[in-house]
Amino acid sequence: MEERSRPADDFVVNYFNYFTEVEEHFARRRGKHLLLSTLDWAMIETWKDMGIPLHVVLRAVDRVFDAYEARPRTRRINSILYCQQEVMACFQEYQHARIGAREESDGAPPSPPPFSREMVLEYLERSRTDLRRLAEARGEPELAPLREAIPRVIGRLDALLEDVRAAQEVDFETLERELGRLEKILYDALLQGLPEERVAEVRAEGERQLKEYRKRMNDELYQQTLRNYVAKRLREQYGLPRLSLFYL
Repeated sequence: MEERSRPADDFVVNYFNYFTEVEEHFARRRGKHLLLSTLDWAMIETWKDMGIPLHVVLRAVDRVFDAYEARPRTRRINSILYCQQEVMACFQEYQHARIGAREESDGAPPSPPPFSREMVLEYLERSRTDLRRLAEARGEPELAPLREAIPRVIGRLDALLEDVRAAQEVDFETLERELGRLEKILYDALLQGLPEERVAEVRAEGERQLKEYRKRMNDELYQQTLRNYVAKRLREQYGLPRLSLFYL
């Protein structure tokens, strides 16, 4: 999906514990903890990719459970995907409400940074260590392109660590764009070495799991969620860490 720029306040509200907050809020409303599936996480990542603020997703989850509790059914809400239509509806409402709001908020004080410098430094150092361990631990021939890419990415992480240490103020949005680029280098290298049938197998697995929800999703949302599912499954299977600040 093409990257779209977002206002600074949207950037902050999107970056504070996005995945964890959605998971915990869903569990609270459900009344019983339920580990989210790979498909659920793929859906949440799609919302994140679309720039849907955290508070919009949480509002949609509340609306879904409020409607369910008003008219209880025997079938429980066991997946975050039950909320996807309401999330899109709430996002549309949010976008409409934002029309003209930018001019009104131009004089507002800047939002506080989403993370401390220390948190970011610790995260980048941990990511660098995880990549080194991965390069040492995985010797499969199909992972040769990934092993070749890891030192380049580690070198860039070294430079980012120095930039964060030296910066008067951390530019989180620029940092996230660079981390996203490094994630793509690693994931593309992983795909380069994997047999096509392995990737196709994971994609077919995702298609089966999404089948029940396909008719309620537009094609763009479906394809993005499916891509996120495949990427998450392959990263998990081969131990490839995430670098995005969303996973801090």
